[in-house]
Amino acid sequence: ASLFSEDVFKCKLKSSFYPNDSPEVVKDMVLTLLTLDIEPTNKEVESGTDTTVSCVISGITQQLDAVVWRKDGADVTSLSVSNYVVSAGTYGSNSQTTTLTVKAAVNTADSTYTCFIASSEWLITNRQTNVLVNVFAVDFVDRTVATGIDQSLTCTISGLSQDTPVTWIDPDNNEISDSDTNNYVIDQGTYVFGSKASTLVIKQSKLENLFSPSIFKCKLKS
Repeated sequence: ASLFSEDVFKCKLKSSFYPNDSPEVVKDMVLTLLTLDIEPTNKEVESGTDTTVSCVISGITQQLDAVVWRKDGADVTSLSVSNYVVSAGTYGSNSQTTTLTVKAAVNTADSTYTCFIASSEWLITNRQTNVLVNVFAVDFVDRTVATGIDQSLTCTISGLSQDTPVTWIDPDNNEISDSDTNNYVIDQGTYVFGSKASTLVIKQSKLENLFSPSIFKCKLKS
């Protein structure tokens, strides 16, 4: 069976002088496990945007001695001033959360980021855990349209690691509902080899009430 954090072990004397267990000879010992947790372990991020990943370290009773983040094996902790921002975090309640912010300029391709910690309390120098950042690209171009007929906009997303729903945002910055069929029709598109193309059809009646220019947005619902 596997052990869990906060499992209790007992230590007691085995002696003829103490035929029965008693508080004087039984001692409880609580087992606390050191864990490193990154959620999610796979993260979808748009190319050219900032993103932040967090690593939660639990099962400690004091501040960690060191925290190091690496990208595909290369240390990025020392590059914080330029393209990365590393926060070692502060100890509290038997845990510490360290974060890595990847700036837009270097967030251009799929990468594996690794959180390394050192803890004198646990006599370890390189405990680690990983997160895969999947970088996708969005192709969405401006269009000039005429009123009087329905018009469609297409948002193409590439570099996905899995099928992910697309959300459309109207000019008032509200999410367009699939049920608003009087004004719009949303086609999520089909996920094929890391890409999908979602289409938004804007009904004629809605076009006549829009201002020029009107800005629509598409984004991953992840």
